[in-house]
Amino acid sequence: MPLYADIILPVPLNQLFTYLVPGPLRHLAVPGARAYVQFGKGRRLTGIILRIHNDNPSVHAVKEILSILDNDRPSVLPSQLRLMTWMSDYCMCSPGDVMKTVIPSGMRPDSGANDKPFKPKTEIFAKPGPAIKVQTPVDPAKLLGKTAVKQKEVLQKYLDMSGYNTNPDAPVPVSRKALTDGGITSATLNALQQNGFIEFYELETGRLPHFGGKTQEPPVLSQAQQKALAEIKASFKTRNVCLLHGVTSSGKTEIYTHLIKECISRGRQVLYLLPEIALTTQIMHRLQKVFGNEMTVYHSRCSDNIKVEVWNRLTGTDPYKLVLGARSAVLLPFQNLGLVIVDEEHEPSFKQEDPSPRYQGRNTAIMLASLCGAKTLLGSATPAIESYSNAVSGKYGLVSLTERFRGMELPQIEIVDTAELRRKKYMKGIFSPQLTDAIDMTLDKGMQALLFHNRRGYTGTVECPDCGWVQKCDCCDVSLTFHKSSDTASCHYCGRKYRVPLSCPSCGGKSLRGKGFGTERIEEDVARMFPGARVARLDLDSSKEGYSSIINDFQEGRTDILIGTQMISKGLDFDNVNVVGILQADSIMSYPDFRATERAFQLMAQVAGRAGRKGVQGKVIIQTRRPDAPVLEMVRHNDYIGFYKQQMEERYSFSYPPYVRLICISLKSTDLGCIETAATALASNLKELFGQQAILGPDAPPVPRVMYRHIRRIIVKAGLDVSPANIRLQINKAVTKTESQKLLGKVTLSFDADPQ
Repeated sequence: MPLYADIILPVPLNQLFTYLVPGPLRHLAVPGARAYVQFGKGRRLTGIILRIHNDNPSVHAVKEILSILDNDRPSVLPSQLRLMTWMSDYCMCSPGDVMKTVIPSGMRPDSGANDKPFKPKTEIFAKPGPAIKVQTPVDPAKLLGKTAVKQKEVLQKYLDMSGYNTNPDAPVPVSRKALTDGGITSATLNALQQNGFIEFYELETGRLPHFGGKTQEPPVLSQAQQKALAEIKASFKTRNVCLLHGVTSSGKTEIYTHLIKECISRGRQVLYLLPEIALTTQIMHRLQKVFGNEMTVYHSRCSDNIKVEVWNRLTGTDPYKLVLGARSAVLLPFQNLGLVIVDEEHEPSFKQEDPSPRYQGRNTAIMLASLCGAKTLLGSATPAIESYSNAVSGKYGLVSLTERFRGMELPQIEIVDTAELRRKKYMKGIFSPQLTDAIDMTLDKGMQALLFHNRRGYTGTVECPDCGWVQKCDCCDVSLTFHKSSDTASCHYCGRKYRVPLSCPSCGGKSLRGKGFGTERIEEDVARMFPGARVARLDLDSSKEGYSSIINDFQEGRTDILIGTQMISKGLDFDNVNVVGILQADSIMSYPDFRATERAFQLMAQVAGRAGRKGVQGKVIIQTRRPDAPVLEMVRHNDYIGFYKQQMEERYSFSYPPYVRLICISLKSTDLGCIETAATALASNLKELFGQQAILGPDAPPVPRVMYRHIRRIIVKAGLDVSPANIRLQINKAVTKTESQKLLGKVTLSFDADPQ
């Protein structure tokens, strides 16, 4: 009976593809195996077998699988196949989009640009040849006589490095490169090989780093930490997910370390997720001291070869026990996952925005743990509203850690009215007198300062004060940001760079100026105001040169003042920070989004939490033109509960998460008239299925055109009692009806479940 395979191929089509399994490949064709197939006339792709069956698809001629790339074991585990299927349904995207995100490109060769499959890294090593095995211990002088001075030198070097004379049955492998150090030529090594003293062989060494230090026990927990740890373990007896709500610097990482140790001791694996790649280096060093080579690090900036080697190790016979990584690490294969930790679980960085699948790393981690029979621990000082709601309702366990490690006090927070200071002419430039004085006192004490502003570049825009002209991107409806270091104005959406004109193109005025300020401008002003201070900047521009070195320099005290965007808010642990300045709180409170207040509270509370983590109490200066904003008082008093209650009341009144589920439908087209007509028709068709009140839009986002393509968005509010599959079915019906009206021909649709 013919055998068929349903295969996921890396193409943006919402379907599987059926191929015939040839007889010689039947024993290899199992779910999860990689299959190399012909797709179309001249294209070849690598796909993943999802299902094996005997049902002949009579609608078309079936091609044969060309080869199976996995000989001893499938590359994709059953739990991953189930996760990929769930992601495709929940994120409303094609299985191929999910596959391209999950499987490293080095594992899916094709006949196009990705035609070079992964190649293991190998190295040449030396081992004893037959000529020295007749004499133990070996004396190079006796073997080689008075001549061949260089050969004797190299042979002695090999004997010393390999320990052959003391342990001839198991000498240490010595690399050819190590033997050539010191000016030794290949001719000398070749002569030793020809005379039978040394033999060379190739060995796979890999690219993964090796920890050479000694491991140690996890740090001793305080009484409050021990209590929280016991409560988490008790919660896991009745619930699969637990939320650890711990104030900043309460020692959540130490609790995680003990949980990881216990999980590994039971023979199970742990996934530890962080929101930002920049954090992995600092946390990695702390965890390596405890877990050594049992752990690895994985994130999107790893080379593709590294990704493949991590993947192969995890599916092999000796998998890593602990994986530390950013969002993409949730897609790795785990053979025996026991615990997933999502640190700073509130962070928007856990959400994949582009390309598809637009998955939420936290939610995907919870699903992965469920599929693997593992537990999930969410940790944050400022939990996401949805997570805290699930904990309060009893769906998740809830453990609170209300005191800082070693009894340190939370920082003192002062709110400064910059509008009033400017009116009284007390404030010149960016810094208030309060912040300037605080930085001066901090530097006098030999301590450090953090300055936060959520805009990079030098100035926000370039404008003409005479006519109001603003320099904008040619292909995006957004003003440009001036970067003084490159003397260009950049679009932060498409990346295009422009020269700043010498005169206004609109009125000819010669007094063009920058409006607003970014981290680059702050860095310049700080260097001028505090000439003796060592200043650094951490943002998307500076991090291209190496964020790890910037963080390490600040951590080791080689930098006095660190200026940064939201990257500095994400869980970094600095011992000597005494003052934190938030330079323009208004910019993070006024974004047109229902999550704006939540983001503002989280960001300010997290940034403030970097102060006073060790030693004396820290101080936080929040500069704002709106000192009466309610969220600022909640930040000042660290009142998360009050903030949560206020947000839940608002979201209930206006039907926003966690009371409903949102799906954002984006329409893009270069034809403005076409997209307006299509968006209006699709919204009308959606309202027929979901109801008038459940559809918002269509409307334009804050940046309505990017890379020449106009954008319109429609928001669907779906009830929590409606399954994701049913939501997708109804949306597909509306899309199909709009297509039948021939309105989507020039329009590209994309879907974002649970938009952030």
